[in-house]
Amino acid sequence: MRLRAILILISLLLFVAFLGFQLELTLPGRPPNINNTYTPLTQSPPRGIGSYDVLGYAVSKPEADKLLQTEAGQKALSPDNGAVKVTEELIDLGRDAFYQETFGNEYLFTDVVGILYVLLPKQFWV
Repeated sequence: MRLRAILILISLLLFVAFLGFQLELTLPGRPPNINNTYTPLTQSPPRGIGSYDVLGYAVSKPEADKLLQTEAGQKALSPDNGAVKVTEELIDLGRDAFYQETFGNEYLFTDVVGILYVLLPKQFWV
């Protein structure tokens, strides 16, 4: 009887491990595959590769190409004026930072839950 329970438990653990492998569950350390997110189903992110962002204002690639032909346009799209060229590497860096940074969420688990543990009566935690 005990052997049967152990075999059932082991098979259940193997099934969960196989299911997790098939679903490509990821740890917070690495971003998920873009095809495993809802992004392709809802709307594709703007891929303005070659465009510029000047202090929050988007400059499209054709408009940026026109501006870069003049000296005033080159000055307007320079990093000294707050312009950032949108590249594939920049988008990947932002995606990695979004999935790897904690954004202060660790305070919930250390401070808030710790305070609840101290303040609530011990019978609550049993």
